Amino acid sequence: MTERDSHDTESVRVVNDVLERVWRQGDADAIDELFGAEIAAEVAKHHRQLLTGFPDVTIDVDDMIVDGDTVAARLSLTGTHTGSFADVEPTGQRVSWCSMRWWEVHEGRVVETWAMQDRLGLLQQLGALPKVTGVTWASSLQS
Repeated sequence: MTERDSHDTESVRVVNDVLERVWRQGDADAIDELFGAEIAAEVAKHHRQLLTGFPDVTIDVDDMIVDGDTVAARLSLTGTHTGSFADVEPTGQRVSWCSMRWWEVHEGRVVETWAMQDRLGLLQQLGALPKVTGVTWASSLQS
């Protein structure tokens, strides 16, 4: 195994631990172990918000790419809206949305994380925003 392979394996292991322990198992105590001190409080806040709104959330990894200390993944999330989330009272609605997330791993901890999520689609499913009619890009490109 090369140094890069070894490094990538460590980064992937940490991210897989984050996904499994923090998000799938809901283990808030693992946040301090798996995240750097600079971001642990913000991650804990996000953790509370998501699991309050969707306590049964499931997270599936659709794709994962590793480049050195950086791990990127395309995720699919599904859950039942049984608690308040984003100022929306519980609807009991079963919803699904996608997220693209990046983690920067250093010395066995996530030290930075970024995400892009389909919050518009999520809020539309919860009835907080009106649904937008679909746009067919292909037809607008044809002459």
